[in-house]
Amino acid sequence: ANMSAFTVTASLAPRVAAPASTTARRAVVAKAGGFTPDKTVGQEPVVFFTDKNGEAKRGTEAEYVAAREADETYRASTVTGVLPAWAAGATADSTINYTIQQAFAFSAPEGHVRGTVSGPELMNGRLAMVAFVAAAGAEIASGETVAQQFADAPAAVILTISMIIFGSLISYQANTEPSPVGPFTKEKELLNGRAAMVGMACLLGFEAVKHTALL
Repeated sequence: ANMSAFTVTASLAPRVAAPASTTARRAVVAKAGGFTPDKTVGQEPVVFFTDKNGEAKRGTEAEYVAAREADETYRASTVTGVLPAWAAGATADSTINYTIQQAFAFSAPEGHVRGTVSGPELMNGRLAMVAFVAAAGAEIASGETVAQQFADAPAAVILTISMIIFGSLISYQANTEPSPVGPFTKEKELLNGRAAMVGMACLLGFEAVKHTALL
């Protein structure tokens, strides 16, 4: 009842200061990207790395090691850009770039993530898959041979071929590991590509001899 104004002020000061201190701390942490200013998560150093899907990730050393062991990483680095000893090999499979000559060579360059699959085989397989489906569908719909279809829209065909080759060339030169999408893996892509090349060759051979559409 006899509490003085000084006593009331003294008791309220810590309560008023606490939110301000908390706000300031949050601002500092937010400024540091959600981590403490000394670039640590608790007492562990922050690790920045990229997963196989190209998404930026950050976490502790243990989280990085777990991702690395699960083969889910593409590139890793610390916030300073200096790799610690435990991440020394993090960029070993992501800094290799091949020349255009190597990408178009008929033997796969050493160390490529595609193994023994050469650039021409990969590109021809992709072209054959698209070409066979498009040609067969057009033959069923119009009764035209592949040659007649090309004569109808040469610009569209050449543009499609160029885009497939260009896209394949970029990823092959960059030595990018393709991520499986459901049941579709790089092994199945290779198998389907080879089957499509055989199918397309048979289709063109038949039409060259018979001068008529197969389907």
